[in-house]
Amino acid sequence: MENTEKQKLYFDILGDPNSTEREKYKYYIQNDDYALILKDKVKKIVTEKGLSSIMNDTKWLKLQSSIKKLPFPPPYIEKLILENKAFEDVQINDAPEWFGDWSPFYQEGMCLFFAIEYMKVRPRYAEHAGNLVAPKIHDETEEFEQLLKELHIPYEEDNGTFMIYGYK
Repeated sequence: MENTEKQKLYFDILGDPNSTEREKYKYYIQNDDYALILKDKVKKIVTEKGLSSIMNDTKWLKLQSSIKKLPFPPPYIEKLILENKAFEDVQINDAPEWFGDWSPFYQEGMCLFFAIEYMKVRPRYAEHAGNLVAPKIHDETEEFEQLLKELHIPYEEDNGTFMIYGYK
């Protein structure tokens, strides 16, 4: 298939309102040159480190779509397989002043799932109230934990920060 035909098909699928997020994701990771190269690199590192897969595409997609049920999209920080960072270096503060972007990868949201080693989620948000006033803290910790349980998403929790592992 020529590159222009491949691009047209790719944009037809991602732009089709009748295509499910699963169909879009699967098509992309099976056909995009960048995704295929990235997947090979990730597989190599996962094997070298002796990691096991904890999450799968179905669980990631369910989590991603279910975030819409929460009062706000909880902030998160990802540690990707290809990044050389220690666990302690991946930090998210107690009440971030930003929302997490849980939108699909093709909308420049979450990373491709197979590349996520883990993510730390802090379901709190500090809303700026003025320079002389403490921020208003919004906390959806209970709602987020309930969502993880409903979806059967394995997680660890440490003082209000949730770790969701893609690999461990």
